[in-house]
Amino acid sequence: MRISTLFINTLVIAAILTGCATQETQPDKVSAQDIDKALKQTSEADIAKYKEILALINEGKLDKAEAALKDFADDQQALAGPWANLALISIKRNKLEEAEQRLQKALARNPEMPQALNMMGFIEKQKGNIVKARDYYLRAIEIKDNYALAHYNLALVYDIYIQDIPKAINHYQKYLALTKYKDKKTVQWLDQLKASMKKG
Repeated sequence: MRISTLFINTLVIAAILTGCATQETQPDKVSAQDIDKALKQTSEADIAKYKEILALINEGKLDKAEAALKDFADDQQALAGPWANLALISIKRNKLEEAEQRLQKALARNPEMPQALNMMGFIEKQKGNIVKARDYYLRAIEIKDNYALAHYNLALVYDIYIQDIPKAINHYQKYLALTKYKDKKTVQWLDQLKASMKKG
């Protein structure tokens, strides 16, 4: 049985944040509802295999994970998720050109994959293309409004680069609401931004 596109796209570990006001990186979370949907469409063997690959990424065993993902991508050529995870490995190695090529393959298979769009935004920001980065983040949250990390990345772009503080505040608030205000550094930073707006 072929593994479902939903499952692969849901379990992509695509959590790329950049340093500034708060933390540098934070892992993406998969909701229980998304997993439930995926489980209904996916064989247990495929699920187990993919989870093992994701565990390798989480453990920092990037060489093993990359080899396994390449095999998986060869077996499941229509799926975007393996390519997005391969791009994540490339980003972790600071090989941004390779990451971009892999993301293009992911987006060719699923142009509406928010995790891949989020990573493309990260790459464009690293290249200094701030408007393109913003547009990728906006597209990611247009597709998945509850995508906390894309809201955070968008807040950073508005805050640090575009200097549109009201929009930055809006997206920081959405990020914090979606993450149940667990990120105390961002809560503090948001309070400072709001205070600066009142003074201005």
